[in-house]
Amino acid sequence: MKTRLLEERGPGPAPGPQPHPVTVPRLPVANAVAAVVIAVTVLLGAIAVLLLMPGHLEALGTTVTLAASGFTLAARIAVPRSG
Repeated sequence: MKTRLLEERGPGPAPGPQPHPVTVPRLPVANAVAAVVIAVTVLLGAIAVLLLMPGHLEALGTTVTLAASGFTLAARIAVPRSG
């Protein structure tokens, strides 16, 4: 089979893989708002624990645990699963 030269091919798309446009997935607004509300609530709760708990080490541990679990929950709500 004879291959035609590039000049002999008519107008049209170039051979080879076609590039796909890069798209950024949009997050649902309700999920983003809920995540921000959770994050702010966790920060306020962590500050309240630091101010109100009598033991310094126990308060610090509780604050870190509360903040970590709250931010983990906020991240799971904000970023939808692809699947």
